Amino acid sequence: MPRLHAHQSTLPLWPLLTRLILGLLFVVCLTACTSRHKAAENTLPRAAPGHLQWLERQSLLGAAPELTAQVSGTELLWRNSAGKARPHVLLEAAPNWLYLDPHSMATGQALFRALQTSPLSGKLTELGVSGLFLAPTGERGDIWTQHTGAQIPLAGSPMPDNGNVVSLRFDPALGSETDFTALAQKLEGSGIQLGGELPPAATGLGPDFMLQARRAPRFDGIYAMLPVPRTLWDSLPRLGGELDCLPLRPTAVARLQESALLPPALERDSLPWATPGGWAVTGEVRGADGQPRRWVYRHAGDHLRPVLLWQDPSGKARHIFSAAVIQHVGLQRQSLAGLRFEALLGMEAAEPRQKDKPAPISLSPGLEALTAVAGEVRRYGGWSMQDDVLPASLTPAILASHVDFARDAASSAGAALALLSGDATPLRHLLDAMRQIDQQRMARGLDDWRGVDWRPLLDLPDGRALAALAQQKAGQTTDHLQLAASPAAIAALALNPDIPSSPASDLAPDRALARPLRLERIRALRQGCHLLLGLRLALPGLAFVSVQELTGAFWLPHTPASPPGLTPLWDARIAHGGTAPVLPLAFGPLAEQWADKDSFAHEVARLLRARQQYGLGLGSLEGVSGSAGTLATLCKLPGGGWWIWAANFSSRPQDLSCLLPTPATHGPARDLLSGSALPLAENGRMLRLHLAPRQARHLLLGVPSHPKPEGAHP
Repeated sequence: MPRLHAHQSTLPLWPLLTRLILGLLFVVCLTACTSRHKAAENTLPRAAPGHLQWLERQSLLGAAPELTAQVSGTELLWRNSAGKARPHVLLEAAPNWLYLDPHSMATGQALFRALQTSPLSGKLTELGVSGLFLAPTGERGDIWTQHTGAQIPLAGSPMPDNGNVVSLRFDPALGSETDFTALAQKLEGSGIQLGGELPPAATGLGPDFMLQARRAPRFDGIYAMLPVPRTLWDSLPRLGGELDCLPLRPTAVARLQESALLPPALERDSLPWATPGGWAVTGEVRGADGQPRRWVYRHAGDHLRPVLLWQDPSGKARHIFSAAVIQHVGLQRQSLAGLRFEALLGMEAAEPRQKDKPAPISLSPGLEALTAVAGEVRRYGGWSMQDDVLPASLTPAILASHVDFARDAASSAGAALALLSGDATPLRHLLDAMRQIDQQRMARGLDDWRGVDWRPLLDLPDGRALAALAQQKAGQTTDHLQLAASPAAIAALALNPDIPSSPASDLAPDRALARPLRLERIRALRQGCHLLLGLRLALPGLAFVSVQELTGAFWLPHTPASPPGLTPLWDARIAHGGTAPVLPLAFGPLAEQWADKDSFAHEVARLLRARQQYGLGLGSLEGVSGSAGTLATLCKLPGGGWWIWAANFSSRPQDLSCLLPTPATHGPARDLLSGSALPLAENGRMLRLHLAPRQARHLLLGVPSHPKPEGAHP
């Protein structure tokens, strides 16, 4: 019975089970089809949300909210005034700075850690510097450019620059935030101020650029960047990758201008000193919404340097710089903030001009950006410095903003031309005209170790002829108004003009130095380097020196594909794991020079210590004189007395007479380096000197008998 009962009870279930099984199979098939349909939707060529979120965490704008939140709504906004200038405070504490480009140094380990253990950090006061300027320190765009496949230019500006920063974070190759904090604490204990640069207005191709190109929320308006209508794509170059980028040809630019997408011209396009730039284009970039777009954007320097859009009403570019200031001055406690905003000067549509009524050139929004960011630097207790190469005629406008210091690139170009040509007349005229500017607010020598930029010469009468002469004397072509040669190489060019035209094999660093490294050549190189370096040490304001200048690091003009190489931080025996070569040093590494009291580094150190001792940074330029090959500058010291720099740029002996503004009553002039005394003539009104070829002398006259002790910090 049970068996029969079971058999009878299961018979009616088979049809039901069959229907259930068929139903389940149908549901499974339907689900699979639906899943495949959804998978097909998810594989549309669009930016992955997770990837966009990751890019936001790496971006400049993504880091801004957390940084600005530390100040918003707090009393920190009221501690200092954005409009109150106080450059004298920094000039008293740190008139002399050592400039280190971390990517140019051979250290054997991350720079922040290397500086903690290097003897150099303990000898900065003895060297005569009271500030350490590290730039650039932000993460660079190289890794992003390689990742996106953007086409790197084969030719471009022959000088390296600091424009490839894409993040507020430190570059991992330099060390961590912890390493930097430890270094800052060590230097603070020695009374050494820290400084560096904020991100430039023309950044590298990094996360922010990619996010704006993908039309990610919140990232519109960061760069001067516009989507091109599909109807105009046929005028654009074809590119393989999404973020492959190329400069636009003039015909393509003209068509975009005819369509009113681009302005006919920008104000900066007509400025002879402006960094060359233009418009570039991306490939087809799939946005967060799945739509393909091609973008045209403004660049400066080369097409891998997109320009931030300061004037966008969203204020995103300003938000980035506000965050950078809070981090730099507030959190990292760096006293000096360098600003590279040249790419924003004249970034406005050009006004129509009539031949008989030339319109004034507008420098908007660059001046507004400088004023705003420099004001924020002051508000948080720091000082700002305009770092770009600009003509001297713009300096009054720069200093009329909230910027505390402006870079003097003009005197560097004038000194290099004087050394190469043997004629100091253009330099004398330039310095005489600059006397109308507050010399205390000038910063000199900032990037001189990289080379010399001839563009400031264009400001002078016959400026184009002078720039052409400089290029000729340096053996340059006329393609670039920059000479990518170290100061030691410029001095070698002045001694031996045939070096640039030597066979290519002779341009190898060791062979290029083979002739000058004889004893008499070393002495001549020192004199030439001192002419280039000594001028900035003899004038008021901030003075910068570099390890490359102190060691006589040597390289001749190069291209981006052939970088100049690395310079030992202290000891040349420290190996470097990178691929760049270590440069030959005309004067030797600092470790060797420090053991020789007659070395070039010790000579410069004595001048730097005297510069701080007598307060020359707070002095005033009272007179400029000289003949064709000679130059004398006369600076009044704040504590009384005079600092005189007398130089002979020519290749033959010269006599120089320097007229003093008032009769000297404190005895003869004294040579700062040799200690020898020089009597005055004409009842104390005239100083007469006999100068050997390419000789320079620093003289003190009428200084107090008991000056501030060397190395004292206010």
